[in-house]
Amino acid sequence: MKIAGDTHTHTLICQHAYSTLLENIREAAALGHRFIAATEHGPAMKGAPYEWFFGNMRKAVPREVEGVVVIRGCETNVLDREGNLDISPDILDKLDLVIASIHPSTFLPGTAHTSEDRTSAWLHVAANPRVDIIGHLGDPRFSMDYEKVIRAFRENGKAVELNASSQVSRPGSEVNCRTVARLCQEMGVPVVLSSDAHFATAVGRVDWSAALAEEVGIPEEQVLNSSYRRFRDWLCSRREIPDLPEE
Repeated sequence: MKIAGDTHTHTLICQHAYSTLLENIREAAALGHRFIAATEHGPAMKGAPYEWFFGNMRKAVPREVEGVVVIRGCETNVLDREGNLDISPDILDKLDLVIASIHPSTFLPGTAHTSEDRTSAWLHVAANPRVDIIGHLGDPRFSMDYEKVIRAFRENGKAVELNASSQVSRPGSEVNCRTVARLCQEMGVPVVLSSDAHFATAVGRVDWSAALAEEVGIPEEQVLNSSYRRFRDWLCSRREIPDLPEE
């Protein structure tokens, strides 16, 4: 299964990735992709940019570069069991795409948390209309009631990410990722296949996610970024993005 664009990428601005946005865009162009999403980590993560970085994207980052449509987004951190995020609503409203993820350094840092805490966090995030995509749910350090949260994502119109870097970056994720993919297939939850690239040559490399989707029987039409038009129409159904090209 091929993708028309990568929905989750990072640059050296987050201080633990190693390429520039332009290098990522040029890699996407070399792959023949129509779009790329720039989704830097939110400011609660050490080394990540401040909120003004995201607020300035609309003015600073062109909509299209070398034939690649640039989706101006973020990967905001889920902070606690109430589903609070580390980027303010007024900044999120200026972006095209919002991914929400849980990371070890930013979710209830320095405290113990339970599966119930993580489930509660995701149920609150599911109800947040500003969040579009749920990031890398397979991390075994953050297991939860998967059936309950996937159902909540379906009811609230979220898409779920199948993250190709999870098998390397989050060891032991395979079993949970398979559970997430199977539940999305059964419940008809839209998914995206993403690289979570931290270096330009990883952009668009989603073979592991694509194989997982095919293994559990997720059809191509359920994969939002298998088509630029499909992803674009879904995104525009969630927020106004008047300058996003139709094709």
